[in-house]
Amino acid sequence: MCIRDRNKGDNIMDENAQMKDLENKYVFWDIDGTLAPYRFNNHVADPNGTNNGMSLKEIEDGVFLTRKPSKHMQNVLGTCNAKENIVMGHCQVKKEMEDKQPWLDKYYPMIKERLLVYEDKSKADTILQYCKTHNIDLKDVVYVDDVISFLREAERKGIKSYHISSFLDWDYQFISSCNDYAFSIYNG
Repeated sequence: MCIRDRNKGDNIMDENAQMKDLENKYVFWDIDGTLAPYRFNNHVADPNGTNNGMSLKEIEDGVFLTRKPSKHMQNVLGTCNAKENIVMGHCQVKKEMEDKQPWLDKYYPMIKERLLVYEDKSKADTILQYCKTHNIDLKDVVYVDDVISFLREAERKGIKSYHISSFLDWDYQFISSCNDYAFSIYNG
């Protein structure tokens, strides 16, 4: 969407995700760094950790069960009017998969479908296979993650993708139309 910068008079592209981008879509959401902050026990990368940033001991100790969700993303999922919200998560070990289920039940009960796969499996290919099995047209699919390489692969395979940063201004779309109207009245 092209909008006019009120301060400069320039046209600028608004690349933020809007409700219209997710409405009536099958939206595949990553967990770590998307639905929950990417920080584990006060670090983002354990030197002896997994590719997901936490150590195997932290996983065994139930690090996922004690995490808080992103309240902002809970709001996004609650207001996006997706046809279906689906988790698309990578896991290092079985315990991680087991702990993420009750965490999702508690903090994201609106997500019933969960695709949790080991890290050696492509998220894009998992989404494509899910869509094929469920007869879902890719034009009705959106994928959200915090890892650029996963998003790039998905886009190359025909899946519309958004980086989590595209949702930082989500709430402003609900007030911006009122502000645009007021601005137009004020400026004649």
